[in-house]
Amino acid sequence: MYDTAALSKVQSPASQPQQVLVSIIIPTFNEVANIRRQAAALAPLPEAEVIFVDGGSSDGTPQELRACCAHAPLRFIHARQRRSSQMNAAARIAKGEWLIFLHADTSLPCASFQHFLQYAKSRRELNAGAFTFRVAHERAAYRYLEFYVGLRSRLLKLPYGDQALFVRRRLFEEIGGYREDYPLMEDVELVRRLHQHKGFEILPAPVYTSARRFESEGYLKRTCGNLYLQMLY
Repeated sequence: MYDTAALSKVQSPASQPQQVLVSIIIPTFNEVANIRRQAAALAPLPEAEVIFVDGGSSDGTPQELRACCAHAPLRFIHARQRRSSQMNAAARIAKGEWLIFLHADTSLPCASFQHFLQYAKSRRELNAGAFTFRVAHERAAYRYLEFYVGLRSRLLKLPYGDQALFVRRRLFEEIGGYREDYPLMEDVELVRRLHQHKGFEILPAPVYTSARRFESEGYLKRTCGNLYLQMLY
């Protein structure tokens, strides 16, 4: 059920350092295929706690999470099904000074996390931001998508949730967290409120989002659908 080879290399919770600078929050809903990969990749990260928050999965995700938590220093909670509600619930129990909201199908490389750690420690004015968007697929069309997202992120300062938004926990609490009445675009709404405060930056360090939805729905259909939602918002 779980990757014991990878998870066995991770220290037990008792042997982990007590300092937690970053809480990495992963909302899940029927993401059983991604749990083992995320657990093995995130559990060893330094100065971080990892919180999975499930919104009522029916595909075995909760069972997979319990198995992973038994072999690695991970946390797992349940919350009402809606990504905004799930992320708020996890943020309320988070211990870190910083929160990183990571989609279950988006990978945060260790090197990118280390870049964030160094940047957060050296830039006291930093309050929030996101990573650089990359698609985990070799198809050339995704390079155009990455270019477009890069322009939108840097010119408009408008990243989406698949870029792993990060924010100081104090600021997140101050602005009231995610709006739970938003079934979609909750990430964009949060970013707009974060822009009312200084210190929002897009880091050059990448995160890699899965191409599964583009591949299953069709590249053009998915891309046009995303643009349509942007215009509606």
